[in-house]
Amino acid sequence: LASCNKDDLGDQEDPSQALFFQSLEAEKDTIESGESTKVFAVATGYKLIYYWSATAGDILGSGNEVVYAASPCHIGKNTITCTIKDGNNASRSKEIFIVVK
Repeated sequence: LASCNKDDLGDQEDPSQALFFQSLEAEKDTIESGESTKVFAVATGYKLIYYWSATAGDILGSGNEVVYAASPCHIGKNTITCTIKDGNNASRSKEIFIVVK
């Protein structure tokens, strides 16, 4: 689980700006055991904080772009979840699947 404040998208100083979680995507949706791929979230809102988790493997980094590193022992469909919380306590989550061969 990783989290970080990120000020790269949206007007971070406007508390009236609603949280909008546009997309969650991976550079590759199928990787070999032991490989990694970038995963990125696109969102706008006020003072965004990103929380990442994976059912197997590791999340490296923080903010709106992280690297998912597949564990050599977890072949199959792994779920990556990103939850974004804003400065007004609103939150949104999305998940994607990475297949590890």
